[in-house]
Amino acid sequence: MLEIVPGSYLTVTPYGAWRAVARAEPTTERNILLGILQEAMSPLLSLEALQSWASGGTPEDALEVLLELQEEACLEAWTSPRVAPIGTLESTLPGLLGALSDSGQAVLADRMGFCLAIAGYPGDTGEALAAVGADILSVAERQAAALSHLGEHLLDGWGNVDAAGISGLSFWPMHVGRTRLALAVSGRPRFNQRAFAELVWALCVRYGKV
Repeated sequence: MLEIVPGSYLTVTPYGAWRAVARAEPTTERNILLGILQEAMSPLLSLEALQSWASGGTPEDALEVLLELQEEACLEAWTSPRVAPIGTLESTLPGLLGALSDSGQAVLADRMGFCLAIAGYPGDTGEALAAVGADILSVAERQAAALSHLGEHLLDGWGNVDAAGISGLSFWPMHVGRTRLALAVSGRPRFNQRAFAELVWALCVRYGKV
């Protein structure tokens, strides 16, 4: 029988952060990851907390999912708590965004096309990319049923590609609670950085329960 190791404070890895926000479908995996990310301080793992995050099911089922997340390197356990990025989103996000692209250029926008944060771009370029990102979110939502038929061919990002199929600019829908955001990245994305997990953590603390 699976048991919880006492004294474990959980944080979400960059890969786990991506699993939490890349898709909108409510799964037990996503519920657990988002439950952890909504806390401003890494929570102490307990069976009661785990069942709360899992939003239903038996304790055994929740423990099985937790083990899967651990084996897939979605979670980290610490002997003392970590704290989410401190400060307003306006002051915190630009520094994190710059680490998510090999060119240091990225923009985060909401579904209305408002530029929440920008790194490496002039202001007018950032606003233009924010508007395009909002349109992509709208298309993805309107065509969700059609896109679901793509099965394993359905990818998570939208790219602006050249004739060789190489993308110099990509857009990534992010689902944070009920909030839909678009992340635009110039060059090669670098989502395997700790900065990505910190970005998602800050966004989930702010928007995860909205």
